Amino acid sequence: MNRKRSKIVEEVEVNEDVCGLSSFKKQKIEMTVDEYDKFLLGKKDGRFRRTGKWEGMHKGIAHECCDPECARTWKPPPIQCLTDDYYCPSCVLHHRNNMNRFSDERLKWTADVPNTFYIFSLVDPRIEAKGKTEMSLIKFGRTQHENALKRYPRSELKNYQMKLLLSLRGKLITMTRIENWWKEQAKEKNLFKRFSNSDFHGQTECILVSDNDLAQLITKSKEMATVAEAEIVVPNVEDVAQFCNNSA
Repeated sequence: MNRKRSKIVEEVEVNEDVCGLSSFKKQKIEMTVDEYDKFLLGKKDGRFRRTGKWEGMHKGIAHECCDPECARTWKPPPIQCLTDDYYCPSCVLHHRNNMNRFSDERLKWTADVPNTFYIFSLVDPRIEAKGKTEMSLIKFGRTQHENALKRYPRSELKNYQMKLLLSLRGKLITMTRIENWWKEQAKEKNLFKRFSNSDFHGQTECILVSDNDLAQLITKSKEMATVAEAEIVVPNVEDVAQFCNNSA
């Protein structure tokens, strides 16, 4: 990361405490099978239910989506289902950037499910025949995790020098709209740059962008989130344009 871009955000140290990777492990949350079933019926509005044999909070057991058209079955540990953003993956996550689903009577409830839009800076090692040619890129995307750092393995965060520049938390419909806008801008301005490692998640969602353009993109994203009354999860991130101006 160059000096100018390094001023865009306070660097986030990658460790368990910051990432919250063990938050649920540290919290000894326990429920009986009856308490858990009542939780799904009440707090989760009966959107999905447990169907497998109860084996405690931390072992994966069968669950089933209660939408008859979906009826997906999967095996998450009950502890994973407690967060306010967790629902049937097929209903909430697998429609990706399709805005039409929010007007679908069957799926319109997903519009209010919490979601996070994030922006990372990262370094693509780009090992080629000539040797190693590093390239500084920007990765944008969405995740159900409140903490965007949990979206990527620790090995990728470290190896690709990933730094979190912005994290916006709000309704799924708002975060989807923001991500779609980024894709439109990237396509229109020919910013997309394919990440060299095909195993990297989001290989096709990286862009090569100037600091000034990045500042404008982030400022607009924050405006879109604010208008939609989204919560900015990283409130102490200063305005990107100001950082760039100060370092000029």
